[in-house]
Amino acid sequence: MLKSKYNIIKYVLVVLVITVSGCKKLIDIEEPLNQVTTDQVFSSDKLATSARSGMFSSLSQMSTQSINVTLYSSLQADDLLYLSTVAGLQEYNNNSYNVLSTGQSALFSEWYSIIYRANAIILGLENSTGTSVAIKKQYIAEAKFVRAYCYFNLVNTFGDVPLVLVTDPTITAFQPRETSANVYAKIIADLNDAKNNLLSNYSATTGDRIGVNRFVATALLARVYMFTGDYALAETNASEVIASSLYSLIPRATMGTALFIKNSAESIWQTPPPITALNQYTNEAATFIPATITAVTSFAYRIDPRFTALFENTDLRRINWMNHTTLSGNVYSIPFKYKYRTQALALAAGVTEYQTVIRLAELYLIRAEARARIGSNLTGALADLNTIRSRAAATESVATTPVALLADIALENRKEFFCEQAFRWFNLKRTGEADAVLSAIKAGYKPTAKLLPIPQVAIDANFNLTQNPGY
Repeated sequence: MLKSKYNIIKYVLVVLVITVSGCKKLIDIEEPLNQVTTDQVFSSDKLATSARSGMFSSLSQMSTQSINVTLYSSLQADDLLYLSTVAGLQEYNNNSYNVLSTGQSALFSEWYSIIYRANAIILGLENSTGTSVAIKKQYIAEAKFVRAYCYFNLVNTFGDVPLVLVTDPTITAFQPRETSANVYAKIIADLNDAKNNLLSNYSATTGDRIGVNRFVATALLARVYMFTGDYALAETNASEVIASSLYSLIPRATMGTALFIKNSAESIWQTPPPITALNQYTNEAATFIPATITAVTSFAYRIDPRFTALFENTDLRRINWMNHTTLSGNVYSIPFKYKYRTQALALAAGVTEYQTVIRLAELYLIRAEARARIGSNLTGALADLNTIRSRAAATESVATTPVALLADIALENRKEFFCEQAFRWFNLKRTGEADAVLSAIKAGYKPTAKLLPIPQVAIDANFNLTQNPGY
């Protein structure tokens, strides 16, 4: 029993310890305090700010957010190929997963560790008498957004998952899985609360887009409504973000250099570099860009050539967001949205890159798809689609029917967001295309591979957890 309780704490929910390392961009105060008790955390605005800073810092620094959500999903889908021999990565490349894998355990436990922090902030501030009304309103809304974001990733990775809304381990330790529909209902409720209570600018983070505001919540809400099939609300929320003067698409001339940098005009929500706030490069660049490109063995990852072939030669995403090297007569292409694989290279270039989690181009394509599915504004859908295609110097679509428009929008989503968060993988599953697409290119692919197994360590710790089919 002692071992079981230890595993619960370690792998599922994580006991709250308010610590943070160097995320001073979130707040303009000294370093958050270490090991603050939950009774003390919300006794003042300053301590509440430390707790909130710890939540955002932990999210940006954990490997799940800083690299693995992008890496694993790109391998699971048809964006990326793995060329090396690490068994844990071969699992994702082959869509064949081991219930004992540390990769799945980390994905599961790290999302829940952030949810635990968000829950502690929400409950602590709701019961606090020592914090100001403005701080309480803002931080509860921020925590609800973060909780919704984590649950969106969990439900699209594992399917039905425990819906943990409290911090009491005697309750949370043995919660069963909740239906995905009910999890989505809570995601939507949290995001609507956040949208209604967050500021309309980034003043809470002194202008840095690592903070969340009303439009960040609205953008994620538009995405969630697409996943739940509420296309009218997806269109409405996407339009709210597009209409905001805070955001604009990076122009064609600078989309290769000015998009994935700190506070770019197209970025809606970003996370800072992990390890230390002084870093100017991303884990994605450090992972995808090899140290040398002199031999085939230099490459651990390669964009699937079948995908690269879908781009027109003039498409600026093929030119600027991929790096192509010819070796032994074959072209090896790697993701190159983020350009600097080391701190030294970023410093030499004088550039700070932030991981971009939500950006404006997504909202144009959400609205385009929503309009095409509703069918009442095909002209608007085509205009939104071509806004993104034109920016990339790609030939504009001439589709006039919902079916043709949806096909072009799906392809555009794939081209625009390759190797970026989990866009391709989640969308393949959302649209019901995953089985047909992946079974055609991956030997031994099984439909049950659309969901990862619930980690065995979590099942061992909680007798109410059940396993996904196929494992």
